[in-house]
Order: sequence, then C-alpha cells, then structure tokens
Amino acid sequence: MREQFNMKPAPIFKLALISALCMFLLACSTPAAPPVQMFDLGQAGSGDTTAIPTAGSRLPAISLADISISPSLDSNYMLYRLQYENSQQTRSYAQHRWSMTPAQLLAQRFKMRFAAAGGVIVSAMDGAASLPVLKIDLDDFSQQFSSANSSVARISVRASVFKGRNLVAQQSFVQQLDAGADAPSGARAMAAASDALIQSMTLWLQGLPLN
Repeated sequence: MREQFNMKPAPIFKLALISALCMFLLACSTPAAPPVQMFDLGQAGSGDTTAIPTAGSRLPAISLADISISPSLDSNYMLYRLQYENSQQTRSYAQHRWSMTPAQLLAQRFKMRFAAAGGVIVSAMDGAASLPVLKIDLDDFSQQFSSANSSVARISVRASVFKGRNLVAQQSFVQQLDAGADAPSGARAMAAASDALIQSMTLWLQGLPLN
C-alpha cells in the first residue's frame, strides 16, 4: 500500500502567505509621496531698480568673505517658527527645500545685486590684498507665523567691513516682509526680503570711507 503524504501547508505557513499578500496589497494601494519642491531667490530682472546707488555716488570695490551661519542654517531646509505655539522651536517643511543653503543663496544674490548697482565684488579668496573685506554673519533666515494664516519672512545679519586687520564699520540689518500661510509664499517673501536687505547694506557701504 502506498503511503499517503499530507501536502497541505502547515497553519503557520498559511499565515505567512496571507501576511505577505496583505503587505503587497497595502504597498500597491499606498500613494507615492509627492516630490520635494526646490526653491531659490529667483532671477533679477533687468528692470529691477533694487540696490541702485543714489545719483552722483559710486560703490566701492570690495571682497566678500564666506557668509558665516549658525548650525541650524547649515542645510537647505526651509525653516519656520510657529510663534503662537512655541517661539523657541524651529521646524522645517517636509516637502519643500532651498536649492542651496541660505548662506549660499544670500551670497549669490548679494553679488548679483551689487554688481548690477555698479559695484565691483570678488570672493575673499580671489580678492586683492588691498580691497576692503565684507564679512556677513547670517543669524536668521526663516518664515515666522503669528497665526495659522499669517506669517513674515525674516532675515537678520551682522555686517562687518575690514581693511586688513582693522575694523572699519559694523552694522546689524533686519528685514521682514509679509508672507502667506505656506512654503511657496514664504519663498517669494524671502526673495523680496533678501533684495530689501541687500539694498540697505549697499547704501550703507556707499557711505563708508573705503576708497
């Protein structure tokens, strides 16, 4: 008599098959995460008069040092604060990023604006030894919400100008502009705030005895 073998799968094996099938179906039904959106400060238009010097004045030739930043700004995260919940907590948008770090964005924008205004600017590594050096410390580059539907884009810097080892002048600049309730509106406001900040810095540099 032939032996009869039980070919039915064991209960544990059945459960494993069912579990694997459920996981597969769940993965198929879960929508893919939306792609991360990248933002920069935009391009300066030829008709933009931001940071144009006043009549009869000239901008100095300067050398721009690398912008110093706090550790919280050493990434391309788009940061925001909910002032109405906890003003001491910095958060970041999950699906929105800057294309570069805030320091790189601001340096790029400053060089563009300063050159458009008629100034001569080079990096500290390439600058002549006789040129005054502009050092910028970036303290804040974030969107701050006073309520769920109201925010401002805020930029805060300290600017120092050196001739050799001598400090010529130092000034703090803070600029904030109204923004909307999301990351894209915050990015637009941050671009406008950057231009306004650079304009103030440019006018300040014009008045310094650097030539």
